[in-house]
Amino acid sequence: MLKRLRLVFLLALAAFVSYAQEPEPLTEEDYARLQTRKGFKQGFSIIPLPIMGYNSDLGFQFGACADIHQYGRQPSIFPDFLYHIHVEGSHYTRGQTLLHGQYDSSHLIPGVDFVASLTWQKDPLFQFYGFNGAVTPYDSAVDRNGGMAYYCFNRNMIRLLTSMQGSFSGNWGWMAGLNYRYVRSGILDFEGYDSSRTLFGEYLDNGVLDASELSGHTADLLLGVRYDSRDFEPYPTRGIWAEAYLDGSPDFTGSGHSYLKAALRYRQYWTPGPDWLTLAWHLGYQTTLTGNSPFYMAHNISTIRIRQTCTEGLGGVNTIRGVLMNRVVGDAYAWGNFEFRVHLFSLQLLGMEIGVGANPFVDAGLITKPFRLDRIAAASAAEIAELRTLATKIHASAGTGLKFSLDRNYVLTLEFGVPFDKDDGRPALYFASDFIF
Repeated sequence: MLKRLRLVFLLALAAFVSYAQEPEPLTEEDYARLQTRKGFKQGFSIIPLPIMGYNSDLGFQFGACADIHQYGRQPSIFPDFLYHIHVEGSHYTRGQTLLHGQYDSSHLIPGVDFVASLTWQKDPLFQFYGFNGAVTPYDSAVDRNGGMAYYCFNRNMIRLLTSMQGSFSGNWGWMAGLNYRYVRSGILDFEGYDSSRTLFGEYLDNGVLDASELSGHTADLLLGVRYDSRDFEPYPTRGIWAEAYLDGSPDFTGSGHSYLKAALRYRQYWTPGPDWLTLAWHLGYQTTLTGNSPFYMAHNISTIRIRQTCTEGLGGVNTIRGVLMNRVVGDAYAWGNFEFRVHLFSLQLLGMEIGVGANPFVDAGLITKPFRLDRIAAASAAEIAELRTLATKIHASAGTGLKFSLDRNYVLTLEFGVPFDKDDGRPALYFASDFIF
């Protein structure tokens, strides 16, 4: 399977690269001006880097990545590029292995930003804290501890995400994506852990999960509109970035699972006075409008263009920092992130501008429409009204982080989050890259 996946990726990559077209040549004056800039580049550029990270949910991360740019032959179009390819492979000490490749170009299709990514993820200890958040109490004594991994199951995933974005007028634009996933889920099978007692197994035994929905294929079509007035995409200090789109998946395999979802995302960056202080906030909402989403898609957060390789939650480094990964799973949910981004100082080193900043934050999320509450009530002999109250509880955290930026394009982050309720886990530490919004 892995060899075939690599072959498909290489063939797709070759096709994308071969069709990227050179833009209109710059004037001699523009080219001469660009050549005077520090770090001016042309042609083919490869920057390999090691991956060393940490995530309280996944453990230590080790691996390698490479960023590949094609800036064009003379005249170069630097700092723009014909295409950019990012490839990475890594392994976490708690079992997860990840291979990921991404291609993006605004020259493959004239006037369109095109992105395609291919991801293979093997996770023998995929975290599952049940449906509807606080409906299932959390007990740290059985969470990958002392031979118990009660909140885990075995999952493999192949994911192909494609997206296109173009402009209507000014800051307004359209978005479209076609995403494919194959997911295979099963009972915990990891050396050193007892597979006979897991929440996943209990859900199967009690009819909350059906065996027919543990594995399968999905193909999602996403269509939407966006508004983007950010001043600088990798490190924004002013502007709005908002999206609204529909995510539909037809039942093309005869599995009985099809659905239509809606997603809203709003992000704003406000610098009220000095440039060293930016207030940033993000609000997100996702709901199922109609249909029946299978279990293997329950954790997915609909997205057209990814910023991180993981698009699942809620909880964890990309959504509610400090709350357990996948703690909040429902049929509809909302979440928000609020942070102060403080630029502390900058320095020049090895021809690069290195910036250091801090970002104290507060994150929160809640389920607005529970998932399979009737099945859980029947399995536990509990009152639905009582479970509904627990399901709609707010999950929140607070913390702070440090940001290290390289030429304001590449951002490394070290963040520490503390959940407000011990039922959402213990304080968590993350060492990763980029902003979460």
